[in-house]
Amino acid sequence: MPTIIQFTKTMPKQVGVMILPVIDGKHGKLKDHLSAPLYKRAKKELEDNKPGTKIMAGNDGDNFTTYIIANLGKNPGQLDFEKAGGQVFKRLSDMHEDSAVCADLLSPENGAAFANGIFLRSYDFKKYKTRGEETKSKDIQIKMITSKKANAERCFATIKAVSDAVFVARNFVNEPPNTLYPQSYVTEIKKLFKGTNVKITVFDEKKLDKMGAGALLAVGKGSERQPRLVTLEYDGRKSKEKSGKPLALIGKGVTFDTGGYSLKPAASMGTMKMDMGGSAAVIGAIKALSDNKDDVFVVGAVALAENMIAGNAYRVDDVLVSLSGQTIEVGNTDAEGRLCLADALTHVQDKYDPRAIVDIATLTGACMAALGLEMAGVFSNDKKLQDSFWKNGETTGDDFWPLPVNKDFDKLMDSDIADMRNISSSPFGGASTAAVFLQRFITNDRPWAHLDIAGTAWRKGDNDLHPKGASGFGVRALYHWATTYK
Repeated sequence: MPTIIQFTKTMPKQVGVMILPVIDGKHGKLKDHLSAPLYKRAKKELEDNKPGTKIMAGNDGDNFTTYIIANLGKNPGQLDFEKAGGQVFKRLSDMHEDSAVCADLLSPENGAAFANGIFLRSYDFKKYKTRGEETKSKDIQIKMITSKKANAERCFATIKAVSDAVFVARNFVNEPPNTLYPQSYVTEIKKLFKGTNVKITVFDEKKLDKMGAGALLAVGKGSERQPRLVTLEYDGRKSKEKSGKPLALIGKGVTFDTGGYSLKPAASMGTMKMDMGGSAAVIGAIKALSDNKDDVFVVGAVALAENMIAGNAYRVDDVLVSLSGQTIEVGNTDAEGRLCLADALTHVQDKYDPRAIVDIATLTGACMAALGLEMAGVFSNDKKLQDSFWKNGETTGDDFWPLPVNKDFDKLMDSDIADMRNISSSPFGGASTAAVFLQRFITNDRPWAHLDIAGTAWRKGDNDLHPKGASGFGVRALYHWATTYK
């Protein structure tokens, strides 16, 4: 359902549903919006001061109004306001309401965050639905009452641009693989950035072959839809002399992953359209940077391929020559994402010499085994860079936990006949061995981080900020990093 959020100074004469946020248990201001009996009930409901939403209904003068009390608990931060907004949207949706008014009880910044939570939770992918009531989308209108309308609108516009980019990523990940594949993905990327200041460069299979991107080409070799490497350059710096190195974002874009000849079990193949979630996060983050005209220089690259089976598909025991010149013995054709990323990492470093580089990928089941489905792994050669993702979950809701990369893991990637294998000689520590494989393609000791989002890119259930399915995980984290990293 589309959600329309409007900031206004004027309270409507008649209100069917009123949202009443409460912070730090300070419910006294509710007296301005509730009759004495309803206020007495609300005060009792808020005695425990536990965060969450509560529903009350009753006559307020001549009108019968439903009240959603959103209790934010003690010392809420921006993310808490967003989550509360998401909880309110869920209430509205469950009640089949199509409009609500939020009372003037929040600062412009907090009101914008609250509204953004409503917006993020309202995402709904119904593009391919043709039957039933659920195909009939109707607008849900939310009026945010505020005496500081201009300030609230300005705050909301900035954070909504990032949420719009999250929706872009969710749409890409939700798209079925028969419609989203390397070539069609390129078309959509070009369309998305048409008329912006983002420069798009596309390398098709002929160009990839000429430049020597043997790892990426191998992954997509068995598909009729050949690989693509796409770079995105955003330079929003205001200074007249634009000197200095960019930040770099690299995303895995395997639009469908069968596992190749190391074939996945049927149960594991069911959601493999989401194996391009890292690329979607990179595209979304750069879209948000461009829309907000942020004063940063960022380049992105997405390595796009389908990992399919055919007579010419790459095999276990093949030796590949990567763009870096390093050779890779194939131990498992389902360890394909790291091969795509390896050539993308090399190209971006050779062409742009970034001052720091972050790759993001739905890379390993081992990371899911270690951290579950609510937290992604961050691996890095630089503590400052690692901490910037570990800590930004408090702001973005994209939660990361540090996992190790070291020489002991690196040794496990050695090959007897090539420079390295694409899979460890040990069945343990798979998330870390995948990370050290990627680290072998980092040059000049530059700060680097690898984000493994295998467990978080696709949600089996809903939460406060999104429904089940594609989460858009990583867009907000990458955007936050790109705009704050020094």
